Amino acid sequence: MNSKNRLWLILIILMLIIGAFFIIYHQNQSSLPPTISLSEEEWNFGKIKEDERPEHIFKIKNNGGQELVIDRVRAACGCTATMLSEENIQPGKEAELKVTFIPTGYKGLVTKSIYIESNDPERPKVNLSVSADVEPIPAPQASFSTSQWEIGLISQGDKPTFTFLIENKGELDLIIEKIDVAEYITYNYDLPLTIASGGKGEIIFTYDSTGHELGAIRESIRIYCNDPRRKAFSLRIDGYIQEKSAPALSISPVEISFNSGESSSEEVIKKVSLTNQGNQAVNITSVNTSADYFIPLKSDLTIMPGEKVEIPIIILKDKLSSTPEEGEEEFLYLTVALPISLNNFGENE
Repeated sequence: MNSKNRLWLILIILMLIIGAFFIIYHQNQSSLPPTISLSEEEWNFGKIKEDERPEHIFKIKNNGGQELVIDRVRAACGCTATMLSEENIQPGKEAELKVTFIPTGYKGLVTKSIYIESNDPERPKVNLSVSADVEPIPAPQASFSTSQWEIGLISQGDKPTFTFLIENKGELDLIIEKIDVAEYITYNYDLPLTIASGGKGEIIFTYDSTGHELGAIRESIRIYCNDPRRKAFSLRIDGYIQEKSAPALSISPVEISFNSGESSSEEVIKKVSLTNQGNQAVNITSVNTSADYFIPLKSDLTIMPGEKVEIPIIILKDKLSSTPEEGEEEFLYLTVALPISLNNFGENE
């Protein structure tokens, strides 16, 4: 065999060897499972304003030999929005995950997580994180005294009232812009109501149960304001309306709550309202409590027909021997004098 033929033979053998190598390599590659790879697993947006909406794109690559399937992308908080460009990523290809951070309501250093679930057998769940140093913008901040108005048991025709406290803990004026109520609920302000920074306001609601259906009360009042973090607030109303009878004494509320943090003073005052719905006077001969640190400021009273009176009750914090347990109850006792008529008692003697 001459040298020219020998050279061709060597070239053919080399080509066969290289071809076989590539075939075996690709066969081995295609048998490899999908492998997820990320451009980075953490991203810091730096210092941002509260009203900014910064974005970052994470690149997701499949370094395996089979298709990578992104089953789910889940943010740990609604303040983090995600958008995935492709759920099925072929070997060697990439997809983009756009993350948008919404810092409204946050201040200082904030870190949020994003979870990626895929068919990668080695890393089926990958955790990404974004962080930022949020600088809040001046705004009003509404703080409400409660989210529930417990009317209790009332008779048809009763008109219980409720004092709703609003505090502005922000830097700018808080404006109560609108209140949605049913036609039988009224309040004592012409809107808008403006509360200065650090100030407080109170709205007195009246519930007119005249002509209302008997049974359970399950309603709400919707309050709208200019707090950018909480533009609307619901006050839930619960109670029960019974048929009016005479005589009848309406008590509101039927339960009083004292919260340890609601006043820094040594005395906290609450009120119980008594309304005589009957056609005769009602005599309360004594007012007592089950604990010496609860002091009623009225001991006896007469309530005329249609009259409404209030009994202020003071809790003396300095007389508490220990901190009451959560939900611990004491009681207010009212002694009602009911007249007993003796008619014709001695006629048969």
